[in-house]
Amino acid sequence: MKFNNVLKRIDLDNNYSNGWRPQDKCGVFAIYNYQGPDNAALITYLGLLALQHRGQESAGMAFNCEQGINHIKGMGLVDHVFPRDTLFAIDSKTILGHVRYSTTGSSFVVNAQPLVARSADQSGISLAHNGNLTNTRRLHNKLLGDGHIFHTTSDTEIILSYLSRFKRRGLVSAVQNAMNIIEGAYSAVVLDEEQLVAFRDPNGFRPLMIGCLGEAFIFASETAALDTVGASFIREVEPGEIVTAGPKGLSSYKQVSDSESSLCVFEHVYFSRPDSILGGQSVYGFRKKVGSLLARRITAGLDMVIPSPDSGVSAAIGLAESLNLPMEWAIHRNSYLGRTFIEPTQNEREMAVRLKFNPVKDLITGRRVAIVDDSLVRGTTARVLAALLRKSGAAEVHLCIASPPYKHPCYYGIDIPLARDLAALDSDLNYLAAEIGADSITFAELSDLYSAVGKEQHKLCSACFTGLYPKLGKTRGKVS
Repeated sequence: MKFNNVLKRIDLDNNYSNGWRPQDKCGVFAIYNYQGPDNAALITYLGLLALQHRGQESAGMAFNCEQGINHIKGMGLVDHVFPRDTLFAIDSKTILGHVRYSTTGSSFVVNAQPLVARSADQSGISLAHNGNLTNTRRLHNKLLGDGHIFHTTSDTEIILSYLSRFKRRGLVSAVQNAMNIIEGAYSAVVLDEEQLVAFRDPNGFRPLMIGCLGEAFIFASETAALDTVGASFIREVEPGEIVTAGPKGLSSYKQVSDSESSLCVFEHVYFSRPDSILGGQSVYGFRKKVGSLLARRITAGLDMVIPSPDSGVSAAIGLAESLNLPMEWAIHRNSYLGRTFIEPTQNEREMAVRLKFNPVKDLITGRRVAIVDDSLVRGTTARVLAALLRKSGAAEVHLCIASPPYKHPCYYGIDIPLARDLAALDSDLNYLAAEIGADSITFAELSDLYSAVGKEQHKLCSACFTGLYPKLGKTRGKVS
């Protein structure tokens, strides 16, 4: 993989939140020409529910109707935005859906996706996007200079603006020309009155899957969404590829680029559901294997392994099996507390974690326990869990992290804290463990992640661990 470690070349306008975990940009689900017994809106609803973990701020759908392309969207979870009567009122066989967490653009309903652009003849296009552009500021200023009036603060509108400009040449040509201009991470689906077009950036930072359900075609951020609606997985949209679903079926157009695949390793580590498949590999299997490899690095004596719910479960299983130790669900997670309870101050964040987790004391008292999590970012959750375990009578608390120390910002669609807020900036693990309140802390090595991925390791972006950023791919050529 080619890398560029000079940050000044990256043109950004990112908005980082104060949450204690990294957040993925969004989830996309789109269905074309559904002819089944249910309506397409219900299928899209179920697909979006399966992708709810990728974004909880807002949800939306866009679809064709007699008046052109219409959309329904709102703030909150999918089942809040789309009550049952709303779903059955949507009479369309082709629908574009989206769940959002903001990385560029504030958390307001105007930024909820899909975004829609209409022409003077009332024809229109709608776009849903997962990722983050890296030349946002430059393109924003250029469009302003050309007289464009922005309606959102999202980088998705920049993509939509260029698609609208080039649409008269056809939707595929519009996508090809837009891809020559935009840079960064984008797995996106665009809808007009005739077809659905999916496209993915030349590096392939974010996943995008193709499936079928009867005669219908589906694009989704994860295979788990295809499974949920009973669809069959066909393949992934390749980096730099444009795939259309239209009256003649699926068509593919591969853009020319000098980049190499750079799928975000955090898709394996944390973002994707464990029942999803990435690059032909089980996400659950990856995390379990990393846990097994992490077990070789642990020198402390242990009595029990505890997963940090729910992010550390797969790795904890692998670690416990390798160490021949019992794994106990000794920390209960209140699943009814969501992001609404995340507050901006450190004290309020820690209180939110206490509301979210509660230990089973009888399992913990007098035991030397390993608490396993997928990653360590701010360290807020780790601090509170260590304190809860000690208060419950744990003899020793050892923190086991199934990824390397997170030390560098992401520019490709993950919302993380500023570098100064990252817990693992200091390489002194004894100091870090003491600061968190653990007896020791053990991280997986990058080689463990590569070993778990196998032959596809060269196709991963691991800049958040290494600071070595992939060379951004640029597509070349256009269709008139």
